[in-house]
Order: sequence, then C-alpha cells, then structure tokens
Amino acid sequence: MTRHRWSGALVLLLVAFAIRGPFFGNPVIHSDEQFYLLVGDRLLQGAWPFVDIFDRKPVGLFLIFAAIRSVGGDGVLMYQLAATLVAAGTAWLVGRIVDRLSPNSASPIASLGAGVIYLVWIIVFDGAGGQSAIWGNALMAAAALLVLDTTRDQRHISLRGAGAMLLIGIAMQIKYTAMFEGIFFGLTLLLTAHRDGRSIGRLAADAGLWIGAALLPTALAWAVYAAAGHGDAFVFANFLSIFGQQDDDTLWSNILKLIGGIGLSLPLGWLAWRGRRAGGFALGWVAAAVIAILIMHTFELLYMLPLALPLSVAAGTGLAGPTVRTTIFRLAAILVFGALAATILTSVRVGRRGNARQIAQLVQLIGQQPRGCMFAYGSEPILYFLTRSCLPTPYIFRSHLGQTTESHGTGIDPVAEVTRLLAARPGVIVVRAPKPSTNLAAQALVVRAIAARYRLVGSVKIGQLPQSVYRLRTDARR
Repeated sequence: MTRHRWSGALVLLLVAFAIRGPFFGNPVIHSDEQFYLLVGDRLLQGAWPFVDIFDRKPVGLFLIFAAIRSVGGDGVLMYQLAATLVAAGTAWLVGRIVDRLSPNSASPIASLGAGVIYLVWIIVFDGAGGQSAIWGNALMAAAALLVLDTTRDQRHISLRGAGAMLLIGIAMQIKYTAMFEGIFFGLTLLLTAHRDGRSIGRLAADAGLWIGAALLPTALAWAVYAAAGHGDAFVFANFLSIFGQQDDDTLWSNILKLIGGIGLSLPLGWLAWRGRRAGGFALGWVAAAVIAILIMHTFELLYMLPLALPLSVAAGTGLAGPTVRTTIFRLAAILVFGALAATILTSVRVGRRGNARQIAQLVQLIGQQPRGCMFAYGSEPILYFLTRSCLPTPYIFRSHLGQTTESHGTGIDPVAEVTRLLAARPGVIVVRAPKPSTNLAAQALVVRAIAARYRLVGSVKIGQLPQSVYRLRTDARR
C-alpha cells in the first residue's frame, strides 16, 4: 500500500508539471497573482500590506509570496513552481480522502483518478498559476482528512478537531471564504462528538475550542497590526472595504457565468451523484463551497477554484465501477472533457491577457527603476516588480484607481488620489486602453496630464488591449 501511494504521488507530480509547465514564466497568467507577487516582494522590503499597499486579501496570502521571494531566483518562475508542487500535494490528499470515503473494494484507480481530475479542473477554473485557492485548498484538504479520521476513530476528538480547525483558520488567512467550509467541518465534528456520547457541556467546550482555533490566525494577524499602530487599516481592508465594492456585471452576465460554471462542473457532478452513498461527506462539503460562491455573488470561474477540491473528491467516490475497465473508461471520458475545456479556455485567456514576450517588450520601453516612479494606470501590477519601480501610491492594483467598481471600496476618493499622484509628476505613466468599467473622471485627469507634460515612448499590445508608455518631458520636470 505504501509503495502504491508513493508511485501515485509521483504520477500526480508528473501530471502537475506536464499540464502547468506551459504556463511557467508567463507573468500575466492573471492580474491577481501578479499583485500577490509584488506585495510579497515589497513586504520583504519593509512594506505593510493594507497600509503601504492596499488590498483586501488576508495577509497570510502575501506572506506565502514573501516566503517564496526570500528563496531568491526568478520571482515569477519560482512562485509558479511552488504553486505546482502545492497543487500536486493537494491532488495526493484528494486521493487519500477518496480512499477514506470509498469501500475497501474500490479500485486504486479511483483515488489516483480523483487527484488527476483535481489537477485538470483547477486549470479549467482559471487556476494555472498561484491563485489564493491553490494554496488554501491544500490546507482545506489536510483539514478534511483530519476530520474524516476523527469520524472513524473518536479518540482524542477534541485535540484532532482543534488541529483541523486551526488548519481552516490558516486557510482563512489566505482566503476568508474558507470560513463556510470550516463551518461544515465544525458541524461534522460536533455531530461526531455527540454520537460519541459527550454531554452538552463537553460539546459546548469542544465547540469553543474549535472556534477559537479557527479564529486564532486572524486574531494574531490583527494583534500584530494593532501593536504596530495599524489596527484600523487592518479592520477596514479585511472586513469593511468589501461592502463598498461594486459589481460591474449585469444580472444577465452573472447568469451566463453561473450557467457556464455549472456546465463545466456537470461531469463531476454526475460522478458525485453516483458515489453519493459513499461520498455523503463530500456532497456536504460541495454544498458548503457552493453556498460560499452564492453568498459572495461572484461567478467568475476563478471563484470556483475552492469548489474544485470537494467536487473532485465527490467525483472520485463515483469513479469506481464493477470492473477496472469500467473505472478506466469513466475516468478517460471525464479527463477528455476536462482536457478539451482546459485547452479552449486557456487559449482564450492567454489571447486576452498576453504573454511573457509582450510584457518583456513593455518592460524594455519603461526601463529599470524609472526616475520619479512609474504610474501604471489600469495596467499590469507586475510591471512594478519587473522594473523595480517605486510605488507612487498605495493603490496600485489596476482597479483601485481606474475602475468604477472601486469608487467606494478603498476608503478614499480615487479622483482625488489620481490628482495628488499626477501633481507629483511620475517619471513614467503606462496606460492601458479603457474598458467599459473605466472610471472616466480619473481617466480624463490622466489623459490631460499626458497631453501637457509627457511624450509617447511606444505602445505594445498585451493580449487584446494596447498599453502605451509615456515619459515625463525634460522641460516638464520640476
């Protein structure tokens, strides 16, 4: 059995590198992870997330990227390699969870297949790089395995439950929506303890311990910020700013995205339903992940990445057939569908977002450490990292100053901040072609400043949209 597990782990590692390798070195897989890398890098240089660089993601996510940057090397390649190793490890845990849920006679192909399904579907759901769920899913899978082991063996349930909830708490410092799955895990632990014959008082004590373990990482992060005098900034960024964020999607576009996500999940849903007797825990976990998506009201495929984990587990419980041939046929059919979907979606994404060659051309136009800082208006956050530019504002993510969705989500007036920033006369301004959600008032300020004081250096088409580089004219410098 041990030999089989290690051989399965090697297979999953090879599969992970095979399907994620083509993305290595591309700094524009997604704007989110560009930003995470930049913040992680600047964190090592003394910057405080939420204070010196604004965002609403938990600080644990930025600490992961800071740890990767501390190793050295090519930052883009290093985080993508680390994400691949973590994805492969999570896929291995998926297989172990399926082993726990399935009957003893289940084919080992089913557990290995479930791991491969996970690796394919995170590509389908836009997780080819280092999105937050790639790191958080590993912790959630480990917590699920611990919860399942506790349901089978009630010894040390209080301590094991605390360990599982602590893992969930750490996952919440990567992505707060892990809380919803954590609630399901906590209820499962309470039900297990009740069936073990524990009194109401003991159940209440266990519940308090487990809730405390889940909240501990966030409480520690808050305490560190409060001790440094940044408690208000932490609270606003982590808990309040999201209520000011606006959705630029219409009801119809949200419905279309939701239908697309459901359609891409249907093959796994079919397998999950087949394995419902063995996979009751997995189906409950899927329901918790779906509730998180519906509550957050974000239907981009990217936000379905946390769902890929329990969905792969649930699918694995329905893979095993009466014969090995049947199991292999089911797995092959699912993977063919997934591979086609991943290939088509990847082609569309790269065509829309750009590639490493295009970004290299843009960086060459900007130059290294541009005098007076660079201001990337609506452009790629990775440019600050690749050019080693100073940051002209804490609001450097492309939507914070340039999109109407963030007009009330950052705690500042974006037009006033753009006015202040332009008055300082940044040495270089990079502007991406406007989109329907562009903040027109801020855009007008940038256009006016460029016309008055800047000269065009050149333009590069990054994906579908051109991005232009403007340098401050010598006669316009103070």
